[in-house]
Amino acid sequence: MNTSLTTEEVRHIAKLSRLALTDGEIEKAKEDLSTIFEHISRLSELDTNGVEPLDHPTELQNRTRDDTVGEVLSQKQVLANAPAAKDVYFDVPKVLGGDT
Repeated sequence: MNTSLTTEEVRHIAKLSRLALTDGEIEKAKEDLSTIFEHISRLSELDTNGVEPLDHPTELQNRTRDDTVGEVLSQKQVLANAPAAKDVYFDVPKVLGGDT
């Protein structure tokens, strides 16, 4: 498999990617992409018969537990953990609009 790219192919890829690359960047991308394609080419030569496909490389498992009601905190306990409280509410800085 030919894994080297022409300058015109790299320019076309850059255009499709909406990238404005200088001539130096085009040459660097040409080298980088050619190296990537060479690696992919080598991987395609591996015998993968009998290898089950993965949907995730680390075989994640969901760890679930029953959603049960536990000890309930009082309003006073909850507000005691807040950095700032005003009356019976959390007091947070205003993030939209004018002052305060």
